[in-house]
Amino acid sequence: MGTLERREREKQQRREDIVRVARVLFFEKGFRDTTIDEIARAAELARGTIYLYFENKEEIYVTVLEEGLDILQRLVQEATRPELDPLTNLLNGHDAYMRFHDEYPQYYNVMMLDKLQIMDVLPPALKERIDARMMAMVDFIAASLEEGARAGYFRPMPFKEVALLQMGISMGFAQMMDKCGRDVVQGNREEYRQIMHDLIAMGVVDRSGGKE
Repeated sequence: MGTLERREREKQQRREDIVRVARVLFFEKGFRDTTIDEIARAAELARGTIYLYFENKEEIYVTVLEEGLDILQRLVQEATRPELDPLTNLLNGHDAYMRFHDEYPQYYNVMMLDKLQIMDVLPPALKERIDARMMAMVDFIAASLEEGARAGYFRPMPFKEVALLQMGISMGFAQMMDKCGRDVVQGNREEYRQIMHDLIAMGVVDRSGGKE
């Protein structure tokens, strides 16, 4: 291994170390209550060294948020299988979001709580990074809706706009599970899941003579 290659690997490792310790702090304390000084101490680095790899705390946060969004997109894509009909794939995608909520709660909190708090103060370049991840997911859902419409399962619709609303439904369902009478909702979780599925189906299925 040459000197330049070794230095590049060391830089990449240090960057990953910074993200690793920052992830733990964000998970434990949230974005606002985590400081660059705390990240530097946890990484055993000087404060100034952090700025050699990231412009600010917001960029480190966005890097962690992107990890969560990538996990969510992977779960949604894995839930979609070519042998299944379009409606089943769509509903599986919603269930995948709830799997993300259940199995990756710390990433979910970073995405849903911290993101809502700081989006207005993020620099444009960081907003664009998050938006790019979100729109990749929207485009994936929109493509699935369009494919279902071509196959006669779904009615004609503005696919991207409906895909955004579909994501909103999943987020709203997850927040209901967390905040609106948690004990009652959790006790009837499967019933609420079926109701959500029915509402989704009623909104997209073509009932004018196409497939159902």
